[in-house]
Amino acid sequence: MAELIKKQTPMTAEEVLRTEIIVNQALIDILIAKQIISEEELVDSIRKIRVEQEKIIQSSRKIVSLKKKI
Repeated sequence: MAELIKKQTPMTAEEVLRTEIIVNQALIDILIAKQIISEEELVDSIRKIRVEQEKIIQSSRKIVSLKKKI
């Protein structure tokens, strides 16, 4: 498998993102079909992750003073 990947031409960011989306959707479909996770649990988990990511983004926007304290 590693040899196959090395011989391929480089992928664009868009191609990588599309591939990730397809793989994630396939995994979600399998988990739901096998009743490992429900759609409601998935949606709840996505909401929690979005909230956490928003908190991280908000905290990264804070202005930090670079003045040294003496």
